[in-house]
Amino acid sequence: MLYEERRFSRFTFLITLPAYIGLLAGLWGTYHAGEGFEVMVAVFIVIVMILIDLLSFKIEIDDREIRLRGTVGFIIRKTIKIEDIESFEVKIGWVGCWAPIRFNFPAKGCIIIHKRGVDVAFTTNNPEEIVMVLTTLGVSREV
Repeated sequence: MLYEERRFSRFTFLITLPAYIGLLAGLWGTYHAGEGFEVMVAVFIVIVMILIDLLSFKIEIDDREIRLRGTVGFIIRKTIKIEDIESFEVKIGWVGCWAPIRFNFPAKGCIIIHKRGVDVAFTTNNPEEIVMVLTTLGVSREV
């Protein structure tokens, strides 16, 4: 592993907190009503897994690929092979980070990967380290 970073968004957690509370209230209500509790438990588990997956993502770079994964990794996941990357671009801040596929949490910088197909962007608190790793792997930097 050449680089690894975990990104967590407290803002996303605060936004999803009412959903957790609402789900718990619905679960409690169906338990006391005595009807539909099994269905509510199934819905509760699925929704909580989706919300947990959206809270954070992990950036992993090795000599063959870049892996972007959510907490659980079944909804948010993208693997980019190094050989498919045409170039990359670095931007300061996270607001101006745009690509069709993006993993965008508040951070110091943003990396946009230009590749065959659809571009991918992700935010990071260590853009200079990712730049160093990608240039070491022979990926050209777009100016």
